[in-house]
Amino acid sequence: MSTTEGSPATSSADQVLAAPGQQLRIVTITLGSAARFLDAHEIAAQDFNVVTRPAQTNNSQRWLLRSAGTGVTIQQLSNGRYLDTEQHRAITDKKQNTDFQRWRLLGFGGGFFKIQQVSTNRVLQATENTGSPVFVQAEHGTDMQVWRIVDADLIAE
Repeated sequence: MSTTEGSPATSSADQVLAAPGQQLRIVTITLGSAARFLDAHEIAAQDFNVVTRPAQTNNSQRWLLRSAGTGVTIQQLSNGRYLDTEQHRAITDKKQNTDFQRWRLLGFGGGFFKIQQVSTNRVLQATENTGSPVFVQAEHGTDMQVWRIVDADLIAE
């Protein structure tokens, strides 16, 4: 999907949270241009880095979107940690109740979004390699900044 053709259609979490009054949703988040899922290391030795990986049969690739004022929080189901950043690197962290853990979902239609950090206005950007860290960068029209958000079932672990 090319993002150079235009700007996001909407900038509201309401489109993702769907039903009026819906406060949360369990989803998978995949890189729009590849079959790679948003995931995160679950141990401190790996700095809780957010990465992309092929599909796995556990809940590390399941995320809970929750309405949070000016956006949503994105919580990893497998460990309860929240999508956050450390400098320009995406990580998961304990709940902080700050705009560093709040995200805007900038819709392109068809379930595709840019995921923009409220505090910095930077967007999540994957790298070319599976397993490499995900970063937050200025928005610049690359497919590596476009994500697909779809409903997910829990996996019994």
